[in-house]
Amino acid sequence: MNDSSLDIRGITVRFGGLTALDNVSLTAASREVTGIIGPNGAGKTTLLNVLCGFVRPQSGTIHFAGRELTRLRPHRLASLGIARTLQGVGLFRGLSVAENVMVGAASHARAGFWTAFAGLADRDERRLRQRALQALDRVGAADLADSMPETLAHGPRKRVALARALVAEPAMLLLDEPASGL
Repeated sequence: MNDSSLDIRGITVRFGGLTALDNVSLTAASREVTGIIGPNGAGKTTLLNVLCGFVRPQSGTIHFAGRELTRLRPHRLASLGIARTLQGVGLFRGLSVAENVMVGAASHARAGFWTAFAGLADRDERRLRQRALQALDRVGAADLADSMPETLAHGPRKRVALARALVAEPAMLLLDEPASGL
């Protein structure tokens, strides 16, 4: 395993009497696209939920970039550069498309009293919006920036969710059913 690869060993997840994942192992190299295929109910989403910390496995280990991740919480995994799109899109109602994507770019924002005091917060917001617009352009959705997500069809919402994940410049990007509805 190279230092920036993903290494999953012996992951088992049970929900009551149902075994969703049984001793699953997988290795994926850095900068490589790895697909996980299978019928509905095979455990693909459960595996992604384990990788992003939404579900804790009963057994097994996860290593990424030479670091043990198995028991880390979702916010900690996100801070380490692990981003995820959800099967159900997961955009925020009441925020514009650009604002939804800016949420993904928030890890690139400066924060704190001195930032606000020095007037950097406004510049930071403009910079984050520019990054969001670039990400929307990458997925062919730049024209939707000022739209509200709830007014969009499923396909465009999926592209917005992808832009939100990409704008974070993640070290690992987990896509759950990325082409469904497109």
